[in-house]
Amino acid sequence: MKALGRIWAIATMTLLEARRRKVFTILLLFGVALLSSVLFFPSVQQEDSRLRLIEIWSLRASALFTAIVGLFLAGFSLPTDFEQKRIYMIVTKPVSKPFVFLGRYLGYVMLLAVFVASMGVITVVFLRTVKLFSGDKFQLVAYPRVQADLFEFPGGDAVSLMQTEVGGLVKFGPERALVWGYEGLRRSNFGDMARAQARLIFGAVENPYRASGTVDIRVRNPQGRSHQQKLPMNTNEERTFEFPADLIGPDGVIVIEFRCADSDGLIAATPHWLRLYEKSMPFELAFARGLVLILLQSMVVLSITLMASTFLSAPLSIILGIMLYIVGSIYGYIRDGTREIDQSLSELKPGEVRHRHPDDLPVGLLWFSNRLSKIVLKVVPDFAHFDYSLWLLKDHAVSWRELALAGGKALPPILVLVLLGTLRMRFKDFDR
Repeated sequence: MKALGRIWAIATMTLLEARRRKVFTILLLFGVALLSSVLFFPSVQQEDSRLRLIEIWSLRASALFTAIVGLFLAGFSLPTDFEQKRIYMIVTKPVSKPFVFLGRYLGYVMLLAVFVASMGVITVVFLRTVKLFSGDKFQLVAYPRVQADLFEFPGGDAVSLMQTEVGGLVKFGPERALVWGYEGLRRSNFGDMARAQARLIFGAVENPYRASGTVDIRVRNPQGRSHQQKLPMNTNEERTFEFPADLIGPDGVIVIEFRCADSDGLIAATPHWLRLYEKSMPFELAFARGLVLILLQSMVVLSITLMASTFLSAPLSIILGIMLYIVGSIYGYIRDGTREIDQSLSELKPGEVRHRHPDDLPVGLLWFSNRLSKIVLKVVPDFAHFDYSLWLLKDHAVSWRELALAGGKALPPILVLVLLGTLRMRFKDFDR
């Protein structure tokens, strides 16, 4: 308990130092940045798109300002303590060096949480004010999504889709279908009609490049009731359809089957490509969950910066944190680039003489950069898991499952970096 008390004392001291440095004035800059979104209105014709711009702009500004606060405070904190010898005033007391790091880290996490919460309140008040003057043209809604508990493809084959997900592929036939099963649904969470959204990949036996088709959809429950309809779709197009919510019985179980309606066609999907939508939840609650995603992303940036500051100077620590932020933000582009390089390297045959182009890079350099990029991608989390604007853009609420998934992506690197920083402080010699 004494150890926790000492860590807490350093954390509260860190908050007081931040307040004395007038760090919270950054919230005024955030407010100005939020209001500046109005300047873009003349370039956007549709009013609904203008209001959507406010939402996205506010979220991106929140993530950016929070990351900046974490970068610069964590980058200068410990190096300043070392250079000005303030660290001696702490470690000469009954406080061990690792506790200094943990206390600083806890204090900055608390500071980031206050920043995120404050910017969230400012944003919600601003959006509610805009809605007040916009009337029904601007709706603040957030629809929770329900993922399937079961995915099967009787009569089909397992396939790899989008190079990252394993799904199922079925051809035309009454006994062949893509099947999603849902359990634990509550009838009260839906309106008169339940809304679902599906995405499929289409093809044909003789033409694998076919990009559209028609599917037969059947929604049934264990009691024998069902609902059927046909739906034309395009490959990778998200299509919405509805079915009577009364099909959801007391057991909360329904099954949704997709069958190919084209005699020469085939369809493919993954377990995550069909989702149900419940009734809209309170927007403020959904927005609060989204702010947790921003906090997790900022904690990752804070962790690498504060850990690096135990052995690097403040500028280098900040640069390292900025590099991590950039890599995490463009994670998808780097991942796609490594796949293209893998494909290019696989096409090279030993002993083959290639006519070089001035823009061609040496094979050795391509191989090294590809390997290095893959190592970086294994260490740095994909910040798309924390980008709440991807949910907000489509009025999606962040589910508890998605929040847990984002936490599972952020916590491992955070814990590793905090552990490394603690160990570094444990063996650090302040006289050198």
